[in-house]
Amino acid sequence: MTYTSFLKSELLVLWRRKQDVVNAVLFFILVVALFPIGVNSSPEFLSPASGGIIWCAAVLAILMAIEGAFKEDYLDGSLEQLVVSGLSLPLLMLLKVIALWASVVIPLLLVMPLLSEMLSLPSGAFWVLIMTLLVGTPCLFFIGIIGSALTASLKQSAMLVMLLILPFYFPIIIFATSAVQAAQVGLPYSGLLAMLLAMSLLSLVVSPFMTAIAIKASVN
Repeated sequence: MTYTSFLKSELLVLWRRKQDVVNAVLFFILVVALFPIGVNSSPEFLSPASGGIIWCAAVLAILMAIEGAFKEDYLDGSLEQLVVSGLSLPLLMLLKVIALWASVVIPLLLVMPLLSEMLSLPSGAFWVLIMTLLVGTPCLFFIGIIGSALTASLKQSAMLVMLLILPFYFPIIIFATSAVQAAQVGLPYSGLLAMLLAMSLLSLVVSPFMTAIAIKASVN
């Protein structure tokens, strides 16, 4: 097995399990749609809150996608094979996160224009929202994959994963929503985007090693 073949196999597995991604995207759309339908449909309410609504919905959808990232691999013995494959386990975990991120975030970005219109998000702030999702969501995945690896051997782990990693998501949500709000009122937001990028780069460096340690602990 090579790193390229592993990445291809991960993408193929995600395609075969595309129902999980579809469920996460549909959940994201439904959560966003609940606010204009069930709370307040006026642009005066939705526009200032649109960044927070979309980011909170995205976090919940990503949690759904991440929770079972290692379940099937643990049950069919694939995790043990990865550990003894002789390849760098942190690098394999990095490739797994990249494949998972692409499979979830790209569909979310495709439905974003419709949802931004639904929430009366100004066009200038829309592109800032897209940038926050591009530079901020990798950090969500890199953090979340550690919790998923830690609970891979547990049968009922969804709530535990949420309790483990959700507190680490709060700074990302705060910086991302603040950037969108700053763009809406004409304030500079580049510093907030830089903070999101810095957190994603830091998690990119640290998370694969932490995930590899968690995987070894789960299979032993």
